[in-house]
Amino acid sequence: MFYTLIGGVLHHALHLSDALLLMTAARAEAVNPISGSRILVLASEPSPDKLTLRLQRSGAHVKVLAAHAVEVANTLKRWQPGLLIMKDWSPDMAPWLNELLALPGCVHISILVMGEDDEEHAMSALDAGASTYLSSTVAESIFLAQVAALLKNTQHWESTEVRQEPHIWINPGSSRVWLNGAEIRLSRRLFRFLHYLALHPDRTFSPQEISHILSDGQKFIQENSIAAQVHRLRKIMDEAGAGEWLETVHGFGYRLNLPEKI
Repeated sequence: MFYTLIGGVLHHALHLSDALLLMTAARAEAVNPISGSRILVLASEPSPDKLTLRLQRSGAHVKVLAAHAVEVANTLKRWQPGLLIMKDWSPDMAPWLNELLALPGCVHISILVMGEDDEEHAMSALDAGASTYLSSTVAESIFLAQVAALLKNTQHWESTEVRQEPHIWINPGSSRVWLNGAEIRLSRRLFRFLHYLALHPDRTFSPQEISHILSDGQKFIQENSIAAQVHRLRKIMDEAGAGEWLETVHGFGYRLNLPEKI
């Protein structure tokens, strides 16, 4: 009887231990933005290195390409990675990066550049639009931490609440919007558009960038269709006395100009 009891306790303890390990693993995966992420790596030699293999072991989906503009642009458009890593950086790559960032498919992407431990190299990359710059000899732990931070910023804008009372409250959890205290009803596309503009107030977006936002990067929307969507959103915002917040910047695009926070 005693041994039966002990055996039963041990049996349940082992199951409890397994369950706790599974819960811990699931929780770690949930908070690890690298796991399941798509990462595009550009390098002079398109073969996986130690850091690329480490990303794969962390659960990332990694593609490695040589830095050819056409192929990179097509991959960004089709695959939509959450992070672009550029290795073997040199200052003469800055114009190419500027050109790449002008493409609609690059509106949201974070870019991590790696190269020599040199201030001129770092500044040229950052001035060209890179999100961050790391030395090629950086420790693996720092590299992974930076990748995770950039992916986290990229992935979670759609769940970020905008609340600037009494003017605007956008709750992505319930997909509801209040302007000047009055709730307005928006389609999914217009909700996404207003939400993104509200996260970047006073920034002017080109029609190409807005096309990417409205379509979730899935297709190109004609400029006259974008103008119609802006008109529709402004008309709905007018119902709450906020239509003038959505401004047309002639020759450049559109921006959301929120009243000063009280």
